[in-house]
Amino acid sequence: MRRFIMNLLPQLKDIYSPGEVNSRGRLISLISSLVTSFYNVFITGIFYTGFLSMYGISITGVGIVSFIPYIGSLFSLFSPFVLKRFAKRKTVMLSSKLCFYFLFIVATTLMPTFVTDGQARLYWLIGILFVAYAQYALFSPGITVWFYNFYPKENERRTRYIYFNQLFSSVMSSLVLLVSGVITDAVSGSSHQNTIILVLRYFAFFLVMIDVGAQSRATEYPYPDNRSMRLKDVFTVPVKNRKFMMCMLLMFFWNFICNLNNGTWNYHLLNHMGFGYTVINLMSVSYTVLLLVFSKTWRKLLRRFSWVKTFGICCLLSMPVDLMMFMMDRHLRGLYVPLSLWQNVINVGYNLSYANILYMNLPDGDSTSYIAFYSVGANLCAFIGMITGVSIVNLRSDTPFMFLGFEIYTVQLTVLVHVVCLLIMGLMCYFMWRRFTSESEIQLVEVT
Repeated sequence: MRRFIMNLLPQLKDIYSPGEVNSRGRLISLISSLVTSFYNVFITGIFYTGFLSMYGISITGVGIVSFIPYIGSLFSLFSPFVLKRFAKRKTVMLSSKLCFYFLFIVATTLMPTFVTDGQARLYWLIGILFVAYAQYALFSPGITVWFYNFYPKENERRTRYIYFNQLFSSVMSSLVLLVSGVITDAVSGSSHQNTIILVLRYFAFFLVMIDVGAQSRATEYPYPDNRSMRLKDVFTVPVKNRKFMMCMLLMFFWNFICNLNNGTWNYHLLNHMGFGYTVINLMSVSYTVLLLVFSKTWRKLLRRFSWVKTFGICCLLSMPVDLMMFMMDRHLRGLYVPLSLWQNVINVGYNLSYANILYMNLPDGDSTSYIAFYSVGANLCAFIGMITGVSIVNLRSDTPFMFLGFEIYTVQLTVLVHVVCLLIMGLMCYFMWRRFTSESEIQLVEVT
């Protein structure tokens, strides 16, 4: 262990040294990631589903609420034209972020106190979320561009930077998730469970303010003059970059796949399969342990096969897991733990490889239009995925049916669609990886 720590310290100093501007920016980004991982536990995932369920939102309502953010995020199309009006953008971008979380956390938590009708609550929730995401979409691409300046340029250092950020963030979220899940399950069925969920949401907003304060300390570089940019440039400029567009098609398709059962799967595990918060959270926590164990293996594969080909390998390895998840009913609940553990091994490779795809062919200089293009396309495809998934779920909603001797809920059919999409994406990434990859990286991979 001592040798491991001694070897790790120089690598951390190389990436996160506070004495150099870009390294300090990466350190601030890491701090922000840690705090974000902390508060995201209380406002996303299983806790968010629990928050919606405690106010009588059905599985269909959960699905609808889950795709509202993607509609609001389409306003990122106008981000370049809003941001170009500001020579210095830090203050307005962080103010927008603070406003977003105030609406997303505080306003939605207070609203059910004043609105008692279940249907009215759903409408109010949709309205608040739409306003929150729409205004933030105008400024959030600028935050991405701002912190991209601190990414290491060298491939090996960038891989380490992505790995360290994911590792420390995962450790933080896992510890918080485990403790909070145990506490929530301990008071399950009593009025205290709802109280704890609400208190944690308010605590999350306090952490948001710490996050915004940390980000405000990062250096803001001057932005290129893009006052002549036109609306059509958001679409026409990125399209001229062929390899960037290939990466976008990959990310757009992935956003479609990932959102087929976004929000509804946790509802299924809680209400149909009967799993508690602790079991579900433990599976999330296991990712951190598996990241520590298997990250070295996946990083070797990244060097050997490239970012995109490694991502394709992950897609193909995930297919058997999803097939068995599709067949899992209450009589086969024991499959959930081993399948989740195997999926988390694959997720290590997923997260490391996918994290750099947006930046692989992102040009130097002003890239706001590229980020806006990505944001619009990714959110549109996510929205289409959500619509598709909710439409499938609505076929029978909470009523199971027999399929090949298994008791199946319609939400599980989204997993079957997921399998088909993974096959297409996996084969495309594995055999066509050069079409996504810069020439310099292709040479590195071929030399390796």
